[in-house]
Amino acid sequence: MKRFLLSSIALLLCIFILKAQEVSESLTQVYKSSAARFYSFNYPSKNAAGEDVILSSMLIAWSPSRTSATDSIESLHIYSHYTITADKESLTSSDNSQDRLLFGMLVKSSYGIGLDRTCNFISRCVVIAPDYQGYGVTRNQSHPYLAQELTAQQVMDGVKYGMKLYQKLVAEKQALPFKSDWRTFAYGFSQGGAVTLAVQRYIEQNNLSDKLHFRGSICADGPYDLIATLRYYMEDDGNSYDTSTDHRKGLCTMPMVIPMIIKGMVETHPDLKNHAVEDYFSQQFLDTGIIDWLDSKELTVDDISKRWYQQLQDGLDANGRHYSKELMAELFQSPGTNNVWARLEKVFSPGLYEYLSNPENFNSVPTEKGDVWQDMHRALADNNVVTGWEPQHRIQFIHSKGDMVVPFANYLSFLDAHSFGEGELFRLDYSVTPSDHVEVGTSFFLKLTTTAGFGDYFKWLDEPVPTTGISGSSTFPSLHGGEIYDLAGRRVMGQRARSKGIYIINGHKVVR
Repeated sequence: MKRFLLSSIALLLCIFILKAQEVSESLTQVYKSSAARFYSFNYPSKNAAGEDVILSSMLIAWSPSRTSATDSIESLHIYSHYTITADKESLTSSDNSQDRLLFGMLVKSSYGIGLDRTCNFISRCVVIAPDYQGYGVTRNQSHPYLAQELTAQQVMDGVKYGMKLYQKLVAEKQALPFKSDWRTFAYGFSQGGAVTLAVQRYIEQNNLSDKLHFRGSICADGPYDLIATLRYYMEDDGNSYDTSTDHRKGLCTMPMVIPMIIKGMVETHPDLKNHAVEDYFSQQFLDTGIIDWLDSKELTVDDISKRWYQQLQDGLDANGRHYSKELMAELFQSPGTNNVWARLEKVFSPGLYEYLSNPENFNSVPTEKGDVWQDMHRALADNNVVTGWEPQHRIQFIHSKGDMVVPFANYLSFLDAHSFGEGELFRLDYSVTPSDHVEVGTSFFLKLTTTAGFGDYFKWLDEPVPTTGISGSSTFPSLHGGEIYDLAGRRVMGQRARSKGIYIINGHKVVR
């Protein structure tokens, strides 16, 4: 009898799990605040192999306690979240009270104060915020960390399906309809900042801008260029970008991002299918337990840092190997209690560290396949969201010169690739300089939910890009017609003058 009961319970549990992973036919309300309703839903998408996968997402809708006949949803917000390592931090988790508070404040805010009433389009919104693969209903799967194109596609699959389910609520008169001139914005911080930039690229390259009434993005301290990020870790000695920091050559101040990057590349990039995560790390670093911790989805970033700090204090016995406190001090150093920084010479395998240490290896992206280090180099380059496209909508960047986790090199990489649009298609807010990464994130979320915060950002994105004097011709005018300048007033010559961009010729803006 006992065995029968246990078998029945196991069967019911399996049925429950399978049902939870079915594609949703309607939104499920999970929470209600004074101004918003919080829903979860599962949606169909694809994984890195092109196979069907069911992912989960949160949808937050403005829903005031008292409504008038003219009330309507004025904007769609696509939110991409920052790096997490524990499933309890996922957006659909019942433990995640922080994001419920955040978005509850967002839709409750009155951005019209100090600006004008048109800023109601910020708070009277629907927010769609996917969990990402590897969290929520897919917590038992690998998280494709910083696989930019894949994640952007999965996020947009969630946006399209979430909008479909929301419209069902509208048809049933259980939710406010969208205003006729509604608009879409995308935003995120850290990993979410990079995903947001990839989402904008996806929207523009897949001709979704008009359908979504897309206006632009707010990207904060995102790792848009993984190679630039790693080069900073290897080369910066605390004096980059005219700012002094505590960073030193060969250090990573948030060590868990390194295995997350490498793991994400190995598990998603086709050129790495014959390589393994273990190829890229030292045995000592692997013995700390980091890969198992990431796979478990049970430990937060702070939890992992605390475990490493304890190993630094006590030494480590793992997998039949002993590492004394002195050996652990070669791997980690501690700037404070429960916090560690890692020495990359001891984190990486000798071959990878040697490859990363040679600047000449990064003069170009290798094309031949089969080499374990060059294949990783190519995977990192392929997940760059800076090059290979020309933005069509505005981007508000927020980036600190003092960020030691996601260095300012990421913004400079975008600037170098798109200098023609500086100030008009994109701009940078330096106001958080010279804060480090966590402080920038705190500032980002505080500004997002206050009347004195992001109102100016959203208004700038919502304004049409000036078109006076701009030609839409795809044929570049003759170079003999006058000198050519970029939008910063710098003269452009040679091959650069024939590349795509916005230029000033004879006092007129010309788009190629």
